[in-house]
Amino acid sequence: MGLYSLFWVVILLVSANSVHGSDVCAGLPGLLDSVHGSDVCAGLPGLLNCSPFLLGSVSSPAASCCKSLKWLSQHAINKEDKRELCKCLKVEDLKHKGVILDRAKTLPRLCKVQLPVPLVPDNIDCDSL
Repeated sequence: MGLYSLFWVVILLVSANSVHGSDVCAGLPGLLDSVHGSDVCAGLPGLLNCSPFLLGSVSSPAASCCKSLKWLSQHAINKEDKRELCKCLKVEDLKHKGVILDRAKTLPRLCKVQLPVPLVPDNIDCDSL
């Protein structure tokens, strides 16, 4: 499991760099600085807790995964935050990182969390949120 965690951290930092500029590490310890000044994308590293479920190595999400989803839902409350979360999730592009799409779609329901955008927001125009 340690290798998966390291892989996801590297992917998140590289992806954050493409959204937030070359000074991504300057945002530590929050890991991610936001596009619009809010902190909603700072919760994305918490999705590392979901990787065993999303990659299919366990049958149900861990409590820490659900806690991370809940954090995202609580911080994406206004339109700007929802747009930002959508854009960050698009950059993360989970479907090309080995994530099982059906699991990504069912994760919020399993965690009893309502997210303002899907974890894989492929067909969504984030600016229209």
